[in-house]
Amino acid sequence: MDRRPIALALLLWYVPACTAWHVEQGVSPQELIAAKHPSAVRVTLPDRSQIVLDQPSIAGGDSLAGIVDGKASSVATSDVSQVAIRKVSSGRTVGLVLGLGLLAASIAAAVALQNMCILNC
Repeated sequence: MDRRPIALALLLWYVPACTAWHVEQGVSPQELIAAKHPSAVRVTLPDRSQIVLDQPSIAGGDSLAGIVDGKASSVATSDVSQVAIRKVSSGRTVGLVLGLGLLAASIAAAVALQNMCILNC
């Protein structure tokens, strides 16, 4: 049985662990979307609640529109106190690579020990 597709699926499953929300300082939602075209944004409202908008766009010049849980939604840009986008996190990426390497080494050691003939060869 070829295990490469399984390994690839597991690796792709861990890819989101390499990213984190990064708050963009000193930029309006309109400027951020126009400059970076993110696939999703997380907006924080004055009551500290957070909404993740997929496929964000500017609607009518004063609203941030996007998809929330499969439904169209919008937020007035004046109600947005903070905006964040997903970026690669080097610390998480290093941790993931080290963790997966340690897991692979542990599995290899377990297989090697299991195949060793210690008693009753």
